[in-house]
Amino acid sequence: MQIDEFISRFKTFCQQRYPSETGTATSYTNAVKYLFEFMKVSEVTNTLFLEIRSLEPDIRDSNSVLYGELNEFFFSTERSPYLRKGFLKAALPILFEFGSSFALQDDNNLILSQEIRDNQVIADFSAETLRHELPTAEYIAHNYSVRRISGTSDESAKKIRSGRKAEKYFTSFLTSLGFIKNQDFFDVANNKAYGYDIRFYDVGLEVKNIKSGTFFLSDNEIARLENTETHLVLIDIDNGIWILRNCSLWLNKTIKNIKALRVYCEIHYSNLDPCDVKIMINAALKCDNDFIEISDFTKEHVKQILIRES
Repeated sequence: MQIDEFISRFKTFCQQRYPSETGTATSYTNAVKYLFEFMKVSEVTNTLFLEIRSLEPDIRDSNSVLYGELNEFFFSTERSPYLRKGFLKAALPILFEFGSSFALQDDNNLILSQEIRDNQVIADFSAETLRHELPTAEYIAHNYSVRRISGTSDESAKKIRSGRKAEKYFTSFLTSLGFIKNQDFFDVANNKAYGYDIRFYDVGLEVKNIKSGTFFLSDNEIARLENTETHLVLIDIDNGIWILRNCSLWLNKTIKNIKALRVYCEIHYSNLDPCDVKIMINAALKCDNDFIEISDFTKEHVKQILIRES
């Protein structure tokens, strides 16, 4: 639900709850509105309510880091009374009561219906913009300091949209070479019956956006790679397109290491499950023959490479 619509409904709810205290209804409504502004959200969803519930103890604790950031934000926008006088704390139980009175849209549906409509995702291939530099990444130490919570749904939408752009970019590349959509290849990314992104003749292709020099593999993607049902297409838009061969020693070792890490945790840290393991492309792999850049290949060469690896 859009913020403005939600705030309007919440204000009506507060006015009905406090019919003789119009000032209270207005103060509670404004306090919640400014909290949404602080969290930088554009939609009200079930996940947002869960996030606010998890933050409630820190919002009530004037000594918490989050409270300090809230105080700075409210003060900078000349709204500090809503925090200092306790209006935000008092509004939270009313907010939760109101939120439970009707069904909010689920984040997954929100993302699919609002954020990544295919006609809004455009990524055209152009050979003139290519840099031909395989993106790499270096290990960055984790930072466990408290930071302001940003909009969960917005971040999820960005990730899904970037993945869809990579898929669109690759299909644009195939089309530019003369391959015919729905004849030579099929975009099946949103078809659950396939479990991969592109059907190229009889070959399944899993497309990954590697702009950051990293990517992830789900359990199902690993299973398909191990059973030679799919191959990886690595995309960095306006830079290059690489095929990571199914028989790649580097890929096989990486998958083996992921499994070993999970077994180790199962034995030694039974309360931990490293389900999402970030895979980093190291600088040393730039000359690895497993990574085949096909950005400048002809139609015949691309077909030969992909079908040879099936």
